[in-house]
Amino acid sequence: MSPHHLVEEIGRRLGVALVPDDAGMARLMIDGTLAVDFELDDAGDRLFVCGTIGILPAGPQREALFAELLAANLFGADFGASSPALDVERNELLLWFALDERDDIEGAVHALEDLVARLESWRSRLVGRAAPAAATAPASFADAFMRA
Repeated sequence: MSPHHLVEEIGRRLGVALVPDDAGMARLMIDGTLAVDFELDDAGDRLFVCGTIGILPAGPQREALFAELLAANLFGADFGASSPALDVERNELLLWFALDERDDIEGAVHALEDLVARLESWRSRLVGRAAPAAATAPASFADAFMRA
C-alpha cells in the first residue's frame, strides 16, 4: 500500500479524517494533548510518523536523560520500531518511525499505537525530571513537522 493511502486508511481505521495536505502533512491529535504528525516523503516513497516527547531539561538532568534514552534504545529495548531523535531548533525530544509500500495497514496501526504508548511513557519520565512537556500543538501547523 502506498504511504499516501496508508495515512488515509489509518484515519479510516481510527474513525477520523486523516488526509495529507498539499505539503504531504497530516496531524492526528490524541486526547487533545498529544500530536502525532504524518509527513509524506515523496522522494523516498516513505511516510514519517512522529510525536514529541517534550522539551529537554537543562544542566545535569539533560545528560542523565540522554544516557537513559541511549540505554533504552539498545536493540530497541524500550522503543520498539520507533527511534528517539532530537530537534535541535526546538530543543525537543521526538519519537518517530517510517513506513513504506511494503508495510500493511495492520502493521501501520500497530506501530502507531505503540508509538503513542511509548510517547506517553516517556512524557511521564520527562515530567518527573521537572522539564516542561510539549503538551500543546505548535502555533503554526507547518512548524510541527520534521523534515527529511
